[in-house]
Amino acid sequence: MIPGMSDHAYDISYLLESEMTTVDMPVARVQKAPPARPLPSPVAAAQEAMARELLQAATAHEALIEQYLRTAAVSPSGESLW
Repeated sequence: MIPGMSDHAYDISYLLESEMTTVDMPVARVQKAPPARPLPSPVAAAQEAMARELLQAATAHEALIEQYLRTAAVSPSGESLW
């Protein structure tokens, strides 16, 4: 105990004997925003661009194969080469 302090300074029995008071608080209405879209990393952006280019190249490649098959399947004399 600190010198000069009495036991009454530490007496909290009056708090235990008093009535509890409650305060009505209004309910806070919180609107949640949709989660923010994460920023794409530079690596992901590069991979996405490369994937688009590969899809375009695949389409062009498929067209070249079809063109080759049409021209190679028939000889200049009109006969089938297959």
